[in-house]
Amino acid sequence: MTEKVLLAVDAGGTKTEYCVKSLRDGSMRSYVFGGSNYKSVGLEKTRASLVEGFISICNRENFSPSQVQGAVFGLSGCDTEQDMLIYKEMIKDIGLNDEVVGLYNDCELAFLAMADAPGLCIVAGTGSNCMAFQVGKPFIRAGGWGALLSDGGSGFWISQQILKDMLLHYDGSGPGREVYANIARHFGIKKSEDIQTRFTALGISEIASVARVIIDYAQEGDEYTCKIISLAQEQLWDLITTLIRRMGYSTDQTLSIVLNGGLFGNPWFLESFWQGLSLRVDNPLQRYLSATNTSDNAMRAAQKLFGNM
Repeated sequence: MTEKVLLAVDAGGTKTEYCVKSLRDGSMRSYVFGGSNYKSVGLEKTRASLVEGFISICNRENFSPSQVQGAVFGLSGCDTEQDMLIYKEMIKDIGLNDEVVGLYNDCELAFLAMADAPGLCIVAGTGSNCMAFQVGKPFIRAGGWGALLSDGGSGFWISQQILKDMLLHYDGSGPGREVYANIARHFGIKKSEDIQTRFTALGISEIASVARVIIDYAQEGDEYTCKIISLAQEQLWDLITTLIRRMGYSTDQTLSIVLNGGLFGNPWFLESFWQGLSLRVDNPLQRYLSATNTSDNAMRAAQKLFGNM
């Protein structure tokens, strides 16, 4: 009998991880290739990571596309119908039948992996977004349209607020804050006169990484950072309550709430977020904390969708 496998794929901006699980003995192997968010690395590199990566795995594992019982792709940057069409065309080149393939963005995938509709998933990591799911209806979303114009309450948003204040301080027009010294250490900046130059070269992920430092200060009761965290959580709560209103959920309907993303990895942030949300939503809530690793969520979803075929 030909061995069947499941595929779980984390198609992210910096790496593409293929996880292959044998349905015969449950063993699992992982293979990592370059990034596959076409918005950040381009179509050519994305195709190389997804298509050529899969072909190389087939050669190393000695299996063919026909042996794939199910494949779930978690796609970074897959936010619109046009994005989905672009990825679908690439997946066709892999040689997998549409019937055994699931393509999802990170928020949709996290909900599928952890819970069943009706409910919502909110992602709060480098970026943020929220989706609501009902049985037999398309999902709807709020937020997540990019760091520059959206993604309120995310790690990027939190960090941006404080880094802007920090730049003003070192320009001589804003007050000093205790957290600034730790932020400078976080970036390896030893001289204050180097701060402005270093900050102007920061990318989105680097800026978002400061959120860990900020949350640590807020957790200790620092008034300034606590205020920023509170404002961030308000924006995330608003995304959820907005979607509950838009979906027309009755208040007696129990809702699954999946929390996904690096900010929820901090226990203090997680519990304060949950307490605030519970005060704002009348529905009974069932909380699920999703893995931040997209490949883990993809394998859970693959097992759920295709594991028992």
